[in-house]
Amino acid sequence: MQFRTSGPEKSWFVFVISVLLFSALLSGCSSRAQVVPTPVPENLGLDIPVLIGTTRARDSDGLWSPTKRDILNFARIDVSVPPVRRPGQIKLPGKTTDPSTDFLTRQVVYFDGKPSFRSAIRQRLREPGQAGREVIVTVHGFNNTMGDGVYRTAQMMRDLSITGVVVHYSWPSIGDPLGYAADRDSVLIARDGLEQLFVELRKAGAQRIVVVAHSMGSQLTMETLRQMAIRGNDDVLSHINGVVLMSPDLDVALFRSQAEAIGKLPQPFIIFVSKRDPVLALSARLTGQPNRLGNTQQIEDVAGLEVTIIDLSDASDAESAHSAALSSPSVLKVLEQATTSVRRALQTDPTGRTGIFPGSVLVAQEATAVILAPVSVIGRSIN
Repeated sequence: MQFRTSGPEKSWFVFVISVLLFSALLSGCSSRAQVVPTPVPENLGLDIPVLIGTTRARDSDGLWSPTKRDILNFARIDVSVPPVRRPGQIKLPGKTTDPSTDFLTRQVVYFDGKPSFRSAIRQRLREPGQAGREVIVTVHGFNNTMGDGVYRTAQMMRDLSITGVVVHYSWPSIGDPLGYAADRDSVLIARDGLEQLFVELRKAGAQRIVVVAHSMGSQLTMETLRQMAIRGNDDVLSHINGVVLMSPDLDVALFRSQAEAIGKLPQPFIIFVSKRDPVLALSARLTGQPNRLGNTQQIEDVAGLEVTIIDLSDASDAESAHSAALSSPSVLKVLEQATTSVRRALQTDPTGRTGIFPGSVLVAQEATAVILAPVSVIGRSIN
C-alpha cells in the first residue's frame, strides 16, 4: 500500500506522524510511578527521604492532581529503593509487587505550611556532614507524574551517593505524551513557585543551592533565574551556586537570551547533551528548529557563555539517550566518583585540563567542553 500526499495535506500528514512518533518515544522513556504508600519490610532496600515543593493541587484522596494548580505546598516522600537493581534503573510494580526489585513509596508526610517546611530543612542542614549547608533542587521535565520525578530523584541520590539535603520541585505536568503544548504553558506558570521555593530554602538557612533540571525543566529553571535577575532578587540568586541542565529541551537562541538577561551565570553551569537524543530531535522538528540545546551539534552555540558541555553521545548503556546522565551505569560511576571533584576542578583549573573524566577538556572562547566521546568528534566543530 502506498500513501501519496501533496501540498497542505502532506504537511499535515508529516506533522501527525511526527506527533505519534514523539508520543511513542516519550511514553517509552517515561515511567508511570505513583506515590501510594505500600508496605515494605523494614530491613529491605534503602529508604530515601525526598522533600517536595510543588504547585500541584491535592485531590480529595490526598494524591496530587496532574492538571490542577495550587499555591506552593510541601511534603516528604520516603522512597524504598530496592536492593536488586543496576545503577540508573527504576523498576515499577506490575501486576505484582516485589519490594526487592521495585521502587515503592513507604510513606508520605504533608507539611502544614511554609514554617514547618523551613523547620524540616533547617533541621536537615544541622545534621552531621552538612557543614556547607547546601541544598540540591531537582526539577523534572515534560510528561512526568509526581511519582516519576520523585523516584528519579531518589534514584539519583542513591546512585550518586548523595547524603545531603535534596528537594524535588514538582510542577503540574499533565503526564501525557500528547500534552507537550500544555506542559510548555505550565512551565511558565510554575516560575513563581520555583522562585518561592528558592526563597524558602534561603530563609531556612541554605547557603548554597544547586539546581539539577531535566528536559523541559531546564526551560523552567532558566526562566526562573531570568525572572529573579529582572526582579532584582539578588540575595537568593547569589546563593544559587551551581546549575546542571540534563538533555535541556530548550531553544538555543532562547537559552542565550536568558543567559544574557541573568548576567553572571551560577558556577559551575553544566549542560549534558547527546547528539543521539531522539526525543530532542523530534522536539526540534515540532518546533521548527534545527536542534535543541540538549542535542546541539555546534559548541559555538554557547561560545562566549561560561558554561560546561558534557557530551554523552557515546553513552550506549543508558536506558534512554534522553536520560543518559542518570540512567547510564558507566556515566553514573564517573559522576559518583567525581561529583565534588568536578565542581572544584572546573572552578579552579585555569588551564581547562583535568583528569577527572575519561576524555579531554577543550575550550572554545569561554565555553568548556568536557567530553566522554572521542575528542575528534567535537574538535572538528570547534576548529
